[in-house]
Amino acid sequence: MRHTISFHGNEIAYLSYMPRKKLLYTHEYPYHVMARSNNKENFYIEKDIMWEIVISSLNQVVTDLKVYIHAFVLMDNHYHLLLSTHPNYDLGVVMHRLQRSISRKVNSESGRINHVFGGAYKASLIQTPEYYYNVYKYLYRNPIEAGLCETVNDYKYSTFTTDVIPICSPISGIASFVPLKNKSDWIDETEDELWSTSISKGLKKTLFKPVYPR
Repeated sequence: MRHTISFHGNEIAYLSYMPRKKLLYTHEYPYHVMARSNNKENFYIEKDIMWEIVISSLNQVVTDLKVYIHAFVLMDNHYHLLLSTHPNYDLGVVMHRLQRSISRKVNSESGRINHVFGGAYKASLIQTPEYYYNVYKYLYRNPIEAGLCETVNDYKYSTFTTDVIPICSPISGIASFVPLKNKSDWIDETEDELWSTSISKGLKKTLFKPVYPR
């Protein structure tokens, strides 16, 4: 059963019967979404092919469900997505369509029937410009932190280095702290381990807030 709560004057819906933490639905703020492969293994098709499949599926939800993509990075066994939804299509609808599309295409390409993703995606609502600033940088630094590249411009499986997905990241409001100039230098600038850990832990919450060790 879906209920609503008031959040900064806006109605946000949540599903009370879900076994995991209550997932908040709103089009007023963007989400960070992460989905991991089954058993945390690498996706079982070539990364170039996986990239093409994910891009195709993302473009389809942009067209059909009027999703606004802010940033996307494909890793070896998971992806990070920053997006906003349209008032007519909440995040649950969007992610059901996206995950189903990716899974069907991957299984068709590979000839397998295994689960592509290991469980439900994780979504965290980003409420402030400061939080957006940190999550945005964290998302694009993932390949650097994983040792897959040295700079953000070196990683090709990312919307930072390609225009195959229409990016609708705002330049004011929620994204007002993100620099408009020298953005790659800003992302490449190393943060300490505490920063990375606090963002990673914060993104496990349905309402994002950095979590620092006690």
